[in-house]
Amino acid sequence: METGQSGGMDNAQPPLLNPPAPRRRHTVTLKLLFITALVLALHLPLSLINGLRQERSRNREEAHARQVPARAIEVQPRTAAAEPPYNPAVAAAEGYRMVERSLKHSVLVLTLVFTAFFLFETLAGLRLHAMHYGLVGAALCLFYLALLALGEVLPPGLAYVGAAVASSLLIVCYSVSILHSYARAASIAALLTAEHSVLYVVLRMEDYALLAGTASLFVALAGVMFFTRNVDWFAQEAGKEARA
Repeated sequence: METGQSGGMDNAQPPLLNPPAPRRRHTVTLKLLFITALVLALHLPLSLINGLRQERSRNREEAHARQVPARAIEVQPRTAAAEPPYNPAVAAAEGYRMVERSLKHSVLVLTLVFTAFFLFETLAGLRLHAMHYGLVGAALCLFYLALLALGEVLPPGLAYVGAAVASSLLIVCYSVSILHSYARAASIAALLTAEHSVLYVVLRMEDYALLAGTASLFVALAGVMFFTRNVDWFAQEAGKEARA
């Protein structure tokens, strides 16, 4: 009996162990490809905002043309020191033009903000979901919509400040939760402030817009190079801890 039992135990199969889960590789590359695809996908709502801008600008011009009286308008003499009065129609036209020029720099704005979140995710060991990036991108798109809406009732400068503050507050408050730090959210706030300030200067500088935009790109790229100069990207690709 003992021999039979021992023989049965010897012939018993060892318990099956769960195979180790394959290590996730190339996560950094996949995240960069996702960010690139998201920037391209966000052009759809931005193109809708641009179409809305064109439609409202055309409707306002037609309405203004119908309201122009047939009689000649007497031109009052004005001294050189006197400032021109505020004209809502002229301000609205300038606001539409500011929205148009802002949309031309949307790729730069989206890329810089997403790059900041990607650097926090890489250097601080955070994990951000695709939904986090998508909601931040939606808040950035709302900046252009708010700029279009406020530009119809406010001067261009105030409209820009109001749209930038509303969009930035939305992103910063959300960053406190997803970045798990007030200091990191403050860094995002500083980035958005600098980004919107430079963009406003570029929009107002007709002759030096290209020069200012190019200089901003050099500064942004230098910042990314500085903060990632010691990152072991091969370790990141292998799913290991970054050595920054």
